[in-house]
Amino acid sequence: MYIFLKMLSFSLRIVPTFLNKFTYKCVYNLLFHLLRIRRKVVLENLERAFPDKEKSWYNNIATRCYKFYVEDFLDFLSFPRYFNTEKIHFNNLEILDDALKENKGVIFVSGHFGSFDKLLYGLSRKGYPLCGVAYKQNDGNADQFFKNIREKYMQRQLYKGGSSTDLKTALKNNEILVLLSDQDARGKGKFVNFFDIPSSTPAGAAILHKRMNSPIVFFSITQNKDQYDVDFKKINASNTLNIDQIIQEYTFELENAIKKSPEQYFWFHKRWKTSHH
Repeated sequence: MYIFLKMLSFSLRIVPTFLNKFTYKCVYNLLFHLLRIRRKVVLENLERAFPDKEKSWYNNIATRCYKFYVEDFLDFLSFPRYFNTEKIHFNNLEILDDALKENKGVIFVSGHFGSFDKLLYGLSRKGYPLCGVAYKQNDGNADQFFKNIREKYMQRQLYKGGSSTDLKTALKNNEILVLLSDQDARGKGKFVNFFDIPSSTPAGAAILHKRMNSPIVFFSITQNKDQYDVDFKKINASNTLNIDQIIQEYTFELENAIKKSPEQYFWFHKRWKTSHH
């Protein structure tokens, strides 16, 4: 897998643009029409999240979702070729700036929505200190390959389930700690509503806020034609709110972003794998 990724990455960076577009189309057709990888999961998730839509709507969004993520993943592999900061428009960057002025670090939370790697790259080019947390891949060489790309625009990448000391150190250094908090967290998660469904959700961002008093800023990036619009919102995480309520706050923000552009959410996860008893 590592050799394949290296070869694909190299070719994506050097071949003419029209050939890359042809590659995108071929990979999409392979995954969606021929292999149908996770197609059933995508459609089931869409039906649960949007129960009142027609079958044609689910199929349309699924098709666009595959196309979006095929292109986004291949753009990631071609880094930095298609990470054009001129296309990234930050709508309210002052929210992040004000949070950093508290000098307690920023818990930067969202989900697997939109081209978030492009957003992080855009911030890094502006000089913002980023530290990300990611799931460790089963294939060690492939994992290192992805880590090497991300650490070209983040100071470092940490792993989910690693030492909490590293997370606290990042915040003490007034860094922006990136957490994608929308995958099924099984029995360790907190159940909050996501599309009106009780959903096991990672609690790390809320727990860190309680321990470190670091501000939480929700972020989203949405592709609109040839531009990427980035929005920030400071999460209301006052002392009167408990951990569950804080998680619900940023989960609602993610849900609202998804509702506006459902084809840009990563529906391939088994989001509701853990049932609420």
